[in-house]
Amino acid sequence: MAPRAEILIAEDEPAARRGFRVLFEGEGYAVRTARDGEEALAKFKEHRPDAVLLDVMMPKMNGIAACAEIRKSDPLVPILFFTAMPSDVGAVRALGLGADDYIDKAKSPEELLARVAAALRRASAVRPRADVLALGGVTIDFATMTASGDGISEELTKSESLFLRLLASECGRCFSFDEIFAALRGEGYIGDDNAVRCIAKRLKAKLGRAGELIVNSRGVGYKLVK
Repeated sequence: MAPRAEILIAEDEPAARRGFRVLFEGEGYAVRTARDGEEALAKFKEHRPDAVLLDVMMPKMNGIAACAEIRKSDPLVPILFFTAMPSDVGAVRALGLGADDYIDKAKSPEELLARVAAALRRASAVRPRADVLALGGVTIDFATMTASGDGISEELTKSESLFLRLLASECGRCFSFDEIFAALRGEGYIGDDNAVRCIAKRLKAKLGRAGELIVNSRGVGYKLVK
C-alpha cells in the first residue's frame, strides 16, 4: 500500500517512539522520527512532511519551541501535540503557537489516528492547487506572500495569505466565519468576526480593483468570485 502522507513524530522516549512508528506505518503513512525538538526541526526543514506530531516535554528543544520555529517557515502544515500532562496542553493553547490539535497520550490509538487524518483533511482543504493565483490583473504568489500587477506591489501578512488561500480553494463558495477561523488557526489565530472583517478590509485595499472580487455575505462569511 502506497503511503498516504508523510508524518514526522518527535518523541524522546524510545519505546513510545517505536510504538508510534508501528501504529502509523500500519495505516500506510510514511514515518520519520526525531528524539528531540532540535532533531525534529532539522528533519522538518530537510523533508517537509505533511504533518508533525510533537511531544511537549523533550530535551534540547521542547515541543512548544519546535512548533514556533516550524511555523516561521510553514503556516499551514498540521502540527499536533501529544502529552501525558494536561497542564502542558493548556499552556500550548494559551500561547497560541499555531498547533492544530492536541491529544492525551492515554487516549486510544484509534483516536490519535483519527485526529491526524482530520488535520490532514483540513490542511488539504485550505491549500490551493498552485502557489500562484491570478485575480483580475493581480498575481498573488503564496510562496512569497506578495501581490503584484495592475499597479499593485504589496506584501501580504500570514493572516491575509491564509484567508485568501481558503477563498481560492473553492471560488464562489461562501466560507463561514467558523471555517475562516479554522484556516487561520495555522498561526495560532484567536479572534472574532470583526477581526476577520479587518483582515478582509486590509486585503481588499492591498489588491485594489482585484479586491472587489472578495465578497462579504452579510452575517455569514466571505467568498471569492472570478
